[in-house]
Amino acid sequence: MAKAKHAGGDMKPAVWYLSAFVVVIFYLYLSAVQYVRGLQVDFGYHNYEQMTKLLHEISREHPDFALLYTIGKSVQGRELWVMVVSRYPNEEPVLKPNVKYVANMHGNEAIGRELMLHLITYLINNYYTDNYVRWLIDTTRIHIMPTMNPDGFETAIEGQCSGGQGRYNARGFDLNRNFPDFFKTNNKQQQPETKAVRDWLDNTQFVLSGNLHGGALVASYPYDNEANNMFSTFSSPSLTPDDDVFRHLASVYSFNHENMHLGIPCRDGTPGFPNGTTNGAAWYPLTGGMQDYNYVWGGTMEVTFEISCCKFPQRTDLPRYWQENRKGLLHFLGEVHKGVKGIVKDSSNNPVPKAALKIRGRDMTFYSTKRGEYWRILLPGSYIIEARAEGYKPSEVEFIVTSQEVTVQNITMYPTRVVSDQSQASSEGPWEKLLDNGQDLTATAGPVVNGESSTYLTQLSTNDKFGESFEQPPQETDDVDNEYSGLGISKDDDKNLTDLLIPPTADAVSDLGPLSQPVSLSCSLLSILSSFVLGRQFYI
Repeated sequence: MAKAKHAGGDMKPAVWYLSAFVVVIFYLYLSAVQYVRGLQVDFGYHNYEQMTKLLHEISREHPDFALLYTIGKSVQGRELWVMVVSRYPNEEPVLKPNVKYVANMHGNEAIGRELMLHLITYLINNYYTDNYVRWLIDTTRIHIMPTMNPDGFETAIEGQCSGGQGRYNARGFDLNRNFPDFFKTNNKQQQPETKAVRDWLDNTQFVLSGNLHGGALVASYPYDNEANNMFSTFSSPSLTPDDDVFRHLASVYSFNHENMHLGIPCRDGTPGFPNGTTNGAAWYPLTGGMQDYNYVWGGTMEVTFEISCCKFPQRTDLPRYWQENRKGLLHFLGEVHKGVKGIVKDSSNNPVPKAALKIRGRDMTFYSTKRGEYWRILLPGSYIIEARAEGYKPSEVEFIVTSQEVTVQNITMYPTRVVSDQSQASSEGPWEKLLDNGQDLTATAGPVVNGESSTYLTQLSTNDKFGESFEQPPQETDDVDNEYSGLGISKDDDKNLTDLLIPPTADAVSDLGPLSQPVSLSCSLLSILSSFVLGRQFYI
């Protein structure tokens, strides 16, 4: 009996080891299945708590691809979550562009909210198997906001294809009428969600953006509003200086959507949209829209995508909407790598932040980042970029954009030479400029007092010849106003920007002619009088 008992005791450790081995194998099997399948998001509507939990799980489990942050809170205190999808999202390499999607701005337009969750997981799951996805994640910082109006979504009703329940924020404001407007004064009280987005744009230079809505099937591009037209009762296109680019961006999404490009209207008896695109104001003008604000104030090219005829369809339709929009969502992101990008720097290779930039012939200003970076989406062609910054001379560079890859064009700016006192020459005097230009030094005639020429008038004459700027600005003319238009600089502000001062021209200096004659005559009379007095003293 004792022997039998001893044998049974020896069996227990073996069973434990076997059980542990089975558990480990089963865990490895589940891990392998999860790895093969990737992140899984069900096709259903996620409320705020469910969405928040999912976003945190993705960020925690994939820190090399996903970074979760918030830009603020809604009226009722819900976080406005944004997920960055990029390779090593905590790092921000120079010239890696930022692109964003914003969905669910109207709380009852719910499809975009769910598509954003699926887009996040699709990008992460396909990094190692899809070359295009890998290229996107390696070269781009993709910011995805599933909902801008979480309060409105909580009150919306699934299955309601029209109507306004849940459209507005908790205070009853339409967030897509709540931004400053380029054409008209918007007196609506700024909402927390709107302020959060505006601050977001101030802190991050986005190059490209998509805004997802529902209730129609079309890609709509700026401007959404137009100047007052008392003589027309019909909507007309309101075109931006970059209309060719916006048409292209809208078409990229439309033609990569399964049926948007067909232009089929959502309701019988209503006109369709040719190619599935439209200018916003031509469709219907609105004041305070977000896409116009992005373009004018944020330097961001944003297009609005109306992705469903039904605003809040049944969840059983979500797989179909994902299939219809997936290709368009992916290809639109890649457009951020078209056009031109570069660094604005000074002669010592230091970045020039907040340089005002403009493509010649396109009267819309955008700005360099604090690291001197800039981006602009452009179609193939030849362009000239103009740069202005406080303390620097204006600069311009010609470049060519091709369809194959983005053009890298750096801009070097040189500091202005400001004369702080009329009796002091700048660090590079007019005579150094003469020597540099290979010209002979020629004395400038001027009134003589005790054998010394007048420094002020000598500098004035020399600067007239060689275009040196003076600290006093020239008289403002209509030409000056036209030169600064589109730069976002007022007449009062431009007096404080030394780089915007126009060098005195021959006409400007010649205006001083009548003043110089009395000065010269007075000095001559003073010299004669001095000689007479001194002569009398000598003889006395």
